[in-house]
Amino acid sequence: MRGLVTELGRRLDAHQRSRIAELDLTPTQAKALEELGEPRTARELAGMLCCEPPNVTYVISKLEKQGMVERRPHPQDRRAKQLVLTEAGRELRLDLLRRMGTESPLDHLSHEERFALREGLLKALGRDGAA
Repeated sequence: MRGLVTELGRRLDAHQRSRIAELDLTPTQAKALEELGEPRTARELAGMLCCEPPNVTYVISKLEKQGMVERRPHPQDRRAKQLVLTEAGRELRLDLLRRMGTESPLDHLSHEERFALREGLLKALGRDGAA
């Protein structure tokens, strides 16, 4: 069983990496775009990406140079900046999410089979009925 879960994880990872590469993004840039569906501070984004704020600064600077992200004043904290997707960034994010959802290793499963797999994985992770 463990081997099957590992193999599925590898296939899903390979699928995700190929879709990210189609858009000439790094995996970290792609994850940042995914998480910026709503404005966040660099500190918040660093927590979501499980990395240090200076690493996020580097990633965001590259996305900013490409016109995908803007830094704006935080509405409640004058010391902080919010990271906000531009129109081009929102379009790229949607394209990324669309691509990641096509030709997935899970595509051949029916809706019911996907639901059952999800429920089984949540149970195995001790997260019954979560998310």
